[in-house]
Amino acid sequence: MRDDVLLALSSRVRDVSRRADRAEVQAEPVRPPVDADALERAEVALSRRLPSTLRQAFLTIGDGGFGPGYGLLPLFPVSGADVGESIVELYRGLSSRAPEDPAWIWPAHLVVFCDWGCAIRSCVDCSSENGAVVTFDPSGHEIGGPMSLMFAQTHSSIEAWFKDWLDDVKIWDLMFEPDPNGAKVGVNPFTREPMKFAATRLRRLR
Repeated sequence: MRDDVLLALSSRVRDVSRRADRAEVQAEPVRPPVDADALERAEVALSRRLPSTLRQAFLTIGDGGFGPGYGLLPLFPVSGADVGESIVELYRGLSSRAPEDPAWIWPAHLVVFCDWGCAIRSCVDCSSENGAVVTFDPSGHEIGGPMSLMFAQTHSSIEAWFKDWLDDVKIWDLMFEPDPNGAKVGVNPFTREPMKFAATRLRRLR
């Protein structure tokens, strides 16, 4: 099954308009695959091995730039890209202690690998056998508050996550659900009439 998923990924990535959900705002093409040495250096920097399907995606398809949302992040910083927007640098940054928030302790087994914008990321659980995929959403986090509220699992494996994307499942809708209690009333900037702004929250597996 993994080989089938990788072949389907490779085929979809060749379609510039479908290589990522937000491909229309991505100016750069998918970067070439990494070699085994680069992957090993990344895993040494992370102090953990990435799940097999994700490793093969980097080795055979490309160094990020494809997949759900804005696509997978590169292993290491890319020249001209935003500082820290790579798997290794984000892991280092998120794993650092925050003086202003002593309660901030990043789960060491979670590695951010996909970007959704607005600091929302998909993480892979490197402690799970098949690489479960977990959403990280820091919005609404209060200093000193529990970090567990920022995480919610969407898939039991990285392979299932890729397969859903290939099948055009709206992964965003698996990550978030409506939050009636968080809805706010504001003013429509165009009509100046009152309007209700919908809110969402992380969807918990039931």
